[in-house]
Amino acid sequence: MLKFLNILFKDFCRIFLRSIIFVLIAVIVSMITSYVWSDEFALNFTAQTAYRMNAMRYCSAGIWAMLIVFAAVMVVVAACQWFGEDILTNRSYLNHLLPIYTWELVLSKAVAGLLVLLCAAAILTYDVLKVANSISIVGDILSVIPDLSQSDGLNFDLKMFIRLGVYFVLMLCLFVMSTAFMSQTLGQLASRGFARNFLIFMGFFALVFISGAVLLTVFRAGGVSINFKELNGLQGILDMAEKILRLISNTNLILSILYMTGASLILTYRLNV
Repeated sequence: MLKFLNILFKDFCRIFLRSIIFVLIAVIVSMITSYVWSDEFALNFTAQTAYRMNAMRYCSAGIWAMLIVFAAVMVVVAACQWFGEDILTNRSYLNHLLPIYTWELVLSKAVAGLLVLLCAAAILTYDVLKVANSISIVGDILSVIPDLSQSDGLNFDLKMFIRLGVYFVLMLCLFVMSTAFMSQTLGQLASRGFARNFLIFMGFFALVFISGAVLLTVFRAGGVSINFKELNGLQGILDMAEKILRLISNTNLILSILYMTGASLILTYRLNV
C-alpha cells in the first residue's frame, strides 16, 4: 500500500505541475471578468458607448467560461501524456524494476488525474461563485435554482443534483483517460512510426464507438426516453435527467475499469511491463 501511495504522489505532482498553469490562467481571466462586470468599470462609459462595455463584458465572460472547460480538458490530457511517458517510453524502464503490479501503475495515473481534477474544480468553483456575484444575470439564475426545491408538487433536491453532477464529470474524465490509456497501450503492439500512431488513433475511436453502442444498449434496457411529450411536466424531465446522468456515469465507470484492466493485461503479458 505504501509503495502504491508513493507512486500516486509522484503521479499527482507530475500531472498537477503540467496542468496548473491552465487553471491559473482561468483564475487570472476571472479576475479581469469580475472587474469588467463591476460598477467601477461601468463608470468609464457613457450612454453612447455602453455598447462597447457590454461587448467587452460578454466577450470576457465567454472567454472565461471556455478557459474553465479548457483547464479541465488539459488536466485529462496531462494525465494521458504522463501515462505514455512514465510507462510506455524508454525512460520508463525504472518503473519496471519496482516491486509493484502493473495494474497499480495504471490505476495510479487515473486516480492522480482525478485528484488533480478535484483540486482544479475546487479552485474554479470558488472562482465561479466569486464572478457570479459580479455578473448580475448569473447571480439571479443561481438565486432562483434553490427555490425550485420549494415549489409546490416538485420533488427537486439541489444537493443531490450537485453531487450527481460532480460524479458525472469525474466518471466522464475517468472514461476519457482509461480509453486513452487503452489506445496508447494497443499502439505499442505495432512497430514504431506511422503504424503505431495509426493504431493509437484508430484504437481510441474504435473504443469510443464501442462505448457508444454499449451506452445505447444500456439506455434501451433502462427505459430512457427523451420524448418530452411522454414525460410528466418539469418533474418528469428532472427525473429523466437524473436517470440519464446515473446511467451514463455508472456505464463510464464500468467501461473505465474494463479498459484499464485491458491495458494492464496487455502491458503485463504482451509488452512485459
